[in-house]
Amino acid sequence: MWENLNKEKKDSAYYSVIRKKSHIDGMYALRTMFPDAEADGMNFVLFSTSGIHGTYNTIEEAELYLCGRSDKNGFSEITFLIIHPRLVSLRYGVCEPKNQDDIDYLKKLRKSSFDVIVNIGTGI
Repeated sequence: MWENLNKEKKDSAYYSVIRKKSHIDGMYALRTMFPDAEADGMNFVLFSTSGIHGTYNTIEEAELYLCGRSDKNGFSEITFLIIHPRLVSLRYGVCEPKNQDDIDYLKKLRKSSFDVIVNIGTGI
């Protein structure tokens, strides 16, 4: 499902940048890693991370597009960056929500990730 960009470390996630393989569905990859949309101190996600690997689309823009209310000629693709702070590792990819359930899942994952990030280093 994932491809390590550092060929010397292809069997290790430590100190790595890893991308989602292009033929793997991004929603599937996220749901596999976060089945309950709950981040923790070992794994959390940033969305709309863009540029080099996709768009700056937000979850809300994707939601508007799916509802047919978007004023942009676009699509519902959203970039993501999974951070593994204890491994010093990053994973990235693109997901494309297909329905409101996917949108709700992404919003919950974003919220749980935010809560983790805010509390890093506080002992909470």
